[in-house]
Amino acid sequence: MIERPRPGNAGPRRRPAGAAVLAAAVAALGALSPGCAPAPRPSIVLVTIDTLRADHLGCYGYGRPVSPRIDALALESTLFEEARTTLPRTTQSVASILTGRLPTSHGARGLFARLPETNTTLAEILKRAGYDTAAVVSNTFLRPRQGFEQGFDLYDNPEDRWDADSAGAITAAAVRWLDARPADRPFFLWAHYLDPHWRYEPPAPWDRAFDPGFDRPFTLYDDLAAGRLTKGQVIFGDVLDEAEARHVVALYDGEIARTDAAVGALLDRLAAVDGPVLIVFTADHGESLGEHGYHYAHGEYLYEEGLRIPLIVRYPGVVPAGERARGAVLNIDIAPTILALAGIPGLQGVEGRPLFTSGSGRAGTAATVARGRDLTWAESDFQLIHPENPRYHIPGPRGRWTAATDGRHKLILIPRPGGEFLELYDLAADPREIANLAADPALAEVRARLLRAILEFADYGAGPPAPGAPDGAPPGDLSPEEIERLRSLGYIN
Repeated sequence: MIERPRPGNAGPRRRPAGAAVLAAAVAALGALSPGCAPAPRPSIVLVTIDTLRADHLGCYGYGRPVSPRIDALALESTLFEEARTTLPRTTQSVASILTGRLPTSHGARGLFARLPETNTTLAEILKRAGYDTAAVVSNTFLRPRQGFEQGFDLYDNPEDRWDADSAGAITAAAVRWLDARPADRPFFLWAHYLDPHWRYEPPAPWDRAFDPGFDRPFTLYDDLAAGRLTKGQVIFGDVLDEAEARHVVALYDGEIARTDAAVGALLDRLAAVDGPVLIVFTADHGESLGEHGYHYAHGEYLYEEGLRIPLIVRYPGVVPAGERARGAVLNIDIAPTILALAGIPGLQGVEGRPLFTSGSGRAGTAATVARGRDLTWAESDFQLIHPENPRYHIPGPRGRWTAATDGRHKLILIPRPGGEFLELYDLAADPREIANLAADPALAEVRARLLRAILEFADYGAGPPAPGAPDGAPPGDLSPEEIERLRSLGYIN
């Protein structure tokens, strides 16, 4: 049993940024407009890509040319190098992006959860401010009537886009909406692309773009379909040899490249929009590609490959172009940042905070990057845990992992019967989180401080139950089609 230090006063939920910080940022940014006339409000585009690791983009240092259009966008933007999700699964992460709240606050705690209507979403605030609003998305967990449609005039997520291969269709639907809407009103468009999610099956030419020499039979997907393997065995075992594992990563990269091309087509259409356009590009979470014995999955562990996400903000004349911000930020900061940059108040009582402050006086620049967070937090999911998982020791919400990071060190708390297990990593010296330093006496103060932060943050509630399910568990009345879709996406065996 680990001796728990008494909780300190560093808890994230107890000191949200809230309305005061957002109002101050709005006032500071608005005051920079020359003369008495207010600057025109920008149209706003939020692009989220499912299951996209930050370190698999060229602008974040990746060596393969998978993302030329996103990399070009980054050159015109401020790029945040240390952005993380608060929970590496879609339901909870997207809820945090749209509300500025931690999962403990917005209530969507499990993968099957709804976003409660008690939340105020980014779309609702912008709609009240006179924006046309549209969501063009792809994911079964973002389907209509799950709460994510709050505030959208159009919520476009048909079932035929729920199987991941839909990047071109997302862009086409977004362009149709842009072409049909009146040009004299600002708009908010949210586009969510699913393609990098398992299974990785990009079409030509992306299927061979990054492993052209692979000429062996590749039977992984056939073996899964035939029941010769389970997805849990793939995730937690070493069922592929080295060449096959490299090929799977190349297919994942092919999905990114395919999505990059679709995002590029959307950016081309946005270039024709009259008036200012604020673009925010991010992901809901990353993906483990074999690190820590965790293959082609996300949500159950809390290592950096699942938590680190890209975050790029482009707003010509306001947000600095070509800047790389190194301070730690969270996905809960996205909605407050958008509203502050647009000069729109209304998001109150949230833990997120704007990422930009008033101008620095540099020519052509109206905003500067705010100081990063001293601490960031994350928790794992507790639903659809594969039975082969050797490290999820307690079923249900009590088994979820929790982590805290101060930018240099990261502590992970893993519940186990009879006592918790701690992992402590020096992210500067050991970015791949290989050497567990939890027992190092020289780091006792660091461990105690981060454990206090975890205890302030951790909440093992399940949130409101999913419809037809007790205690936030997966619904028991899933149709055969829903079960097959979950299987194809890798969530169940």
